[in-house]
Amino acid sequence: MRTSPEEKVLLADAYQVKLEKQQLNPADTAFAIQRGLAKARARRTTSGIPIKWITAVLITAITAACLLLGPYRGIMIPQTTAVEPIQDWGVLEPFRKLAETDIDRESMESAINNGYVQFVNRSVRTGVYQLNIDAIMADENRITVLYTAKTDDSQEIYNVNSARITDGVTHRKLDNGNVGGTQLGKGMHTLHGRETIDIDRANPLPEKLLLDFQIASVDPGKLDDPQIGTKVSEMHYSDRLKMTLDLDPKFSVPQTEVLELNKLFTVGGYEVMLSEVEISPLVTRARFIYEPEKEIDYQTKLKISDAVNPVKIVSTTKDGKQIELSSVGGAGTEDGMIYSFSSNLLDDPQSLVLKLRAPGKVYNDLQEAEREMIKLEIK
Repeated sequence: MRTSPEEKVLLADAYQVKLEKQQLNPADTAFAIQRGLAKARARRTTSGIPIKWITAVLITAITAACLLLGPYRGIMIPQTTAVEPIQDWGVLEPFRKLAETDIDRESMESAINNGYVQFVNRSVRTGVYQLNIDAIMADENRITVLYTAKTDDSQEIYNVNSARITDGVTHRKLDNGNVGGTQLGKGMHTLHGRETIDIDRANPLPEKLLLDFQIASVDPGKLDDPQIGTKVSEMHYSDRLKMTLDLDPKFSVPQTEVLELNKLFTVGGYEVMLSEVEISPLVTRARFIYEPEKEIDYQTKLKISDAVNPVKIVSTTKDGKQIELSSVGGAGTEDGMIYSFSSNLLDDPQSLVLKLRAPGKVYNDLQEAEREMIKLEIK
């Protein structure tokens, strides 16, 4: 069965709705809402899908996700926060606060603590706006850019509403729109952010990157207006802020591990296979095949996707330390889904266990919910 690009988009969006509900504890909810609103304000296109049609489908997906996840209300499984790193992040210390609220914090912390980072500290300015590229992290599957956006007292930063990353030699667009980033304001005129994109490891890692960003701002005092962002006339935008950078050759050294597993299990009355797990320094990807050896239609694929609830990967390092790698996204494939998680490959994990929430069950406490999870050993 072939999955159209539109269906892949809807599967990914439906998964993101489910991800936000199952992953956030009450303390994180406000941040998630703000981040979601910022994404919605920044998004200007819908990949060619008619807006009314995709809105209707997403409303249906949201309703279904709420019904499916209803039994877990009030006993959300909290995320384990990694032990505060001993290492001083130096010039990247402002991004420690960003990491605390970042869904992909484990990857960022692991990379910085292990020195898997390229320090840049270069700026470009246009008018009252300035963008500083602080650092870059990259591997065969993912590129992450840490940046600081600034403006003067005449404007307040709303967000970095657009970020494009291109191969500086071939001019091939690298961003596939699957990951995005997060931002954390400091006062009204400074914003720290992370932009992350997935790349295809079948292609060589670029030697140069062309970064192309745009900053959105409002007049002083407008950030406190609950209606801000709804009126185009109130928004101000910088000219495109562009910079070309040489990527550190150390990132081109292959480190990705691919584990062929082909583990079958049953969930929600459906047979599912965890076919392989791909681990690189910045991302862990788990590929699931729905009803192997069978032809299934799109509606069945949606039902199976609703039943498959990957929550986290528990990583145990050689010193016995356990870290929970958060689920950070998902994308539809021809025969199932690929779910992405944070990675701590650089910490040399000795075991990895993928945990999925069993669908349709009501639990009395967190301990019971944890015991009932489906556990799949990766390594």
